[in-house]
Amino acid sequence: MDGGGAAPRSAAETKAHRSHSEAERKRRQRINGHLATLRSLLPSAARMDKATLLGEVVRRVRELKGMADDVAVVVPGEGDEVGVEENGEGEEGRVRAWVCCADRPGLMGELSRAVGSVRARAVRAEMTTVGGRTRSVLEIEMMEVKGGGGVEEGRPAAALQAALRAVLLAKGPGSDGRTAESFKRPRLASRFNTT
Repeated sequence: MDGGGAAPRSAAETKAHRSHSEAERKRRQRINGHLATLRSLLPSAARMDKATLLGEVVRRVRELKGMADDVAVVVPGEGDEVGVEENGEGEEGRVRAWVCCADRPGLMGELSRAVGSVRARAVRAEMTTVGGRTRSVLEIEMMEVKGGGGVEEGRPAAALQAALRAVLLAKGPGSDGRTAESFKRPRLASRFNTT
């Protein structure tokens, strides 16, 4: 043993070394498999090294997260509310309006008529209904009105808010005494007999 070689391993040490080597090989295979999946998901990533690929994945995930934040859905609250706010610069004549109330048949038609009554038109609508409550968010384009066209002069957003508030306070087509709860669709589970 005076040569520079390594001491012979015992059977237990050899077995442990093989087990460790096998585990390490499987780990590398899993990593390479996941990297191959990432390459297939990203365009033009076939020739990237691992560090560049991971950097590109991080950039893309952040981009997608930002996009998801832009389309986040707001769940209807318990209280009734109406709001109107003017959009930022570059979108003159457009406003964003929202109504949160109990869901009822004909509500969207009523909202559409209210928007039309102030010489405006909805260019985009998002509706969320949960548990008999609905929240409608509308992007509205205000039409130019010459003279007295029924819109408060210089205050079309205020007129729109008043028209939407009238819808909120109206009884609607269900004015026969039924509550919003009676208009709810039955849940799928309640349609089946559980015997």
